[in-house]
Amino acid sequence: MIKSIFKFFLVFSLSFLITCGGQDISMITSVEEVIIPDRVVVEYIIQPIRPESLDVLAIVDTSCSMSDNFDELGSGLEILKDDIRLLTDDFTISFINSSLTGRYYAGPYDDSSDVIDLLLAPYTLSSDGAEVAFQSLYQFVDMPEAEYALRPGADKLFIFISDEEEQSQIPVGMFRDWLISYNEDVQHDIVTISITENSTCKHLENDIGNRYNELSNFYGKNYIDICSDWSTALADSSFILNLKNYLNLKYIPVEESLTVSVDGEETDLWYYLSSTNTVYFDFSLVEGSIITIGYNTI
Repeated sequence: MIKSIFKFFLVFSLSFLITCGGQDISMITSVEEVIIPDRVVVEYIIQPIRPESLDVLAIVDTSCSMSDNFDELGSGLEILKDDIRLLTDDFTISFINSSLTGRYYAGPYDDSSDVIDLLLAPYTLSSDGAEVAFQSLYQFVDMPEAEYALRPGADKLFIFISDEEEQSQIPVGMFRDWLISYNEDVQHDIVTISITENSTCKHLENDIGNRYNELSNFYGKNYIDICSDWSTALADSSFILNLKNYLNLKYIPVEESLTVSVDGEETDLWYYLSSTNTVYFDFSLVEGSIITIGYNTI
């Protein structure tokens, strides 16, 4: 009985996603959820589609304490560049500082740019007086450089890097809504690299990037520890570049109620680990497919 109820909710939720407001669901790359009365939860993820063109913009905290992270940033972006080449040769990589002060922009770099260009780019930016990355990106999209850093029609990847908390006055949820609106015609993704709760960085507690992590959570991921070796993790955590083979659930499920569907068809090719509260997919991943998970909460 429980399974049949969930099947109804999954089909209902899938049809809602496809028809609501005429939205093009292929442009959504984040994890969403629908909460139905009586503690029934439906979470879904829409797998990204291989981009034909991609613009990467790194929003970098350039305050003095960040200078020892610039080399790793350059190395990480070079690894990311190699991964992007497997998808498309039409891409750009650009940088802005997190306060839009002084020389706030560097780029765009593309497939013809030398590795040393990416290594030196963060050093060419002026030092930040404030770490207001969300505000800076919001303002940058209307600046002249955005015409070639954020091209119309190109998918977008935004990378936020800071060793301090994000300090703009924009609520995280509002900023995420703006990102969706700004990128309504293209796929987009974010990666955040900051001080995590379990970081080995010797910083004060108020330097933890809670706002960066909150933004990451909207996209079904967590922030990356800036004090770890994150050069490889930068590329691995991009939703646009990698199809996702698992989903961390937001609530604790009644395990026997879990139901997984792919494009409206129920499947048993998955497993759940309570230790991580995660559903792992054993089926073939397909670009643009909608994976829906329904369950009752404890």
